[in-house]
Order: sequence, then structure tokens, then C-alpha cells
Amino acid sequence: MRMTSLALIVSLVTFSAGQAFAQEAAQWRKVAEAIPLGSKVKVQTLEGKRVSGTLMRVDDTAVTIKKHTRLPEAPVSVSYDRIANIEREGGGMGWGKAIGMGVGAGAAAILTIFLIALQLD
Repeated sequence: MRMTSLALIVSLVTFSAGQAFAQEAAQWRKVAEAIPLGSKVKVQTLEGKRVSGTLMRVDDTAVTIKKHTRLPEAPVSVSYDRIANIEREGGGMGWGKAIGMGVGAGAAAILTIFLIALQLD
């Protein structure tokens, strides 16, 4: 009796884990499809391996990434069921961009005020 119940519990856990991995793979596929091709991405696998490079292809089973290396390498294909995390690199508002935009806006405002003052004389 004990062995039967243990086997039932293990099979239920395995079945539900399989469904969870299938749903998670479908979610990673949706995330990958939302990233434009040619974007720089970072992918981390369930084994802990990290792959950084340019997103080359997104298909039904895997994403293909061209690594950024000094020597040419073949593109790496990572299946959705092995992905732990995928994220797009860069493209956000960094400190450098924010400071540059602030300095530019301030300079434009000062020049505008200076030109208006010259027109009043």
C-alpha cells in the first residue's frame, strides 16, 4: 500500500512538473517573439550556462543566437525548455543618456532665452 501511494504521488508530481515546463516553454517563446531580430540578448539556461549575442532567429522550438566573440563561431541554438531567463540588453535609459538629454535641454533653454533677450533690444 505504501509503495503504491508513493508511486502515485511521484507520478502526479512528475506529470504536473511536465505541464509546468511546457507552459513555461510557451511563455519563453512569447517573450522571444516580442524581441526584435538583431537585438542584443542574454540567455541563461537551466544548467546555469549564459549565452550573450545577437538574436538571429526565433522558431517553434528554439532561439538562435550569434555570439559576440573575437573569433567567428557558429550560432548557438537554445530550446525553450532549457531557458531559465532571456532578456534584451541595452536600449533603456541609462545615466549617460539622461545626463546628455538634460544638458542638451538646458543649453537649448539658455540659447532660447538669450535669443529672446537680443530681440527685445
